[in-house]
Amino acid sequence: MKDQIEAIKDEFIAYLIAFNSLEPTKVLGFFHLPAMLMTSEEVAIMEKPIEVLGVFAKLMDELKGKQFEESKIVSPLQITQLTDNQAQVVGVAKRFDRSKKEIEHFGFTYTMRKVEDKWKIIAGVLHEPETLSNS
Repeated sequence: MKDQIEAIKDEFIAYLIAFNSLEPTKVLGFFHLPAMLMTSEEVAIMEKPIEVLGVFAKLMDELKGKQFEESKIVSPLQITQLTDNQAQVVGVAKRFDRSKKEIEHFGFTYTMRKVEDKWKIIAGVLHEPETLSNS
């Protein structure tokens, strides 16, 4: 298996930068459909591009209402390449508003798949950040 950890990391960081734009169209290309996003409150299954745009438009509108400035990864990323075309990215992030005040703190686990030479998100789970310290 060829080591692709840096490529996986680069793609994930590019996704974070796209997310920080708060423009749903910028994150669309990072997903392999069907895809899933899960929080403790809900699960979003996205089978079509319009569904990705809808899920992210709602989330990003909520963040705009909170004066969102940016998300930052606040722990080292744990990247595991499972196969030549499967990977997992785990970490902790915080979201900040324009006054640099923390508005959210969460752990995340993303499963990615390499499709046509690009790593794409298949599933994302947002969870309590403390979950990572218990493993």
